[in-house]
Amino acid sequence: MPKLTFKNGLPSSGEFRQALAEAMTKANPVDDLLMLSRNLHEYEVRYRMRSEDFYAKYQKGGLDDELQHCMEWASAYESFMETRKKIEFALMREAVYRPIEDIAA
Repeated sequence: MPKLTFKNGLPSSGEFRQALAEAMTKANPVDDLLMLSRNLHEYEVRYRMRSEDFYAKYQKGGLDDELQHCMEWASAYESFMETRKKIEFALMREAVYRPIEDIAA
């Protein structure tokens, strides 16, 4: 996921727009998904629980005190699921809606 860092204070509006456009151009959702997957794995190893199980309990408020504060884990899981859904949708759209003559080429 692209991160913008500015030294010496806030950039001008134009500088910010340019940096944002460059970051978005370089962004790769597959890389984002892999990074999120690694983050989730770290939580799973640390707490000995699958992310899916954690998130279901988190949503219901059924976690013990040690895990109830893990908003970062919940946020990472939500981001992972959203990014995965976007990638799957893009792949399906490409496979289903791409003209047949493009596929044969």
